[in-house]
Amino acid sequence: MSSVQMKKNYRCVPSLQQFYSGGPFAVSSDGSFMACACGDAVKIVDLGNASIRATIEGDTEAVTALALSPNDKLLFSAGHSRQIRVWDLSTIKCVRSWKVNFFFFLKFL
Repeated sequence: MSSVQMKKNYRCVPSLQQFYSGGPFAVSSDGSFMACACGDAVKIVDLGNASIRATIEGDTEAVTALALSPNDKLLFSAGHSRQIRVWDLSTIKCVRSWKVNFFFFLKFL
C-alpha cells in the first residue's frame, strides 16, 4: 500500500481581503479590475494583484446593482436608497444621479 505524500512547499499568491461577502459585482472588459458592492460602499479591486484601488462611498443604504460602461470609465450603481449614480472612475466622483421609484437591474447594451 502506498503512503500519501503531503505537499511541503507552497507558493504564496495574492488574495482578496475578506471584505466581500457576495452581492453585485462588475468586471472590467479587459479583466484588470472589478467593482463589488460592500454594503453601502463599492470597492474597486485590481485583479492583477488583488489590491483595493479605491472605495466609493456615497450611498446611504445597501448597493444592490452595478454596471460598467463599455469603455470601463464610468460605473453605475443603484441601491435601496432608490438612487442611480454615475461614477467617473478616473476621479472617483459622482457625475450624475437620479432618484427612481423602482429598478430591477442595470445593464449596458
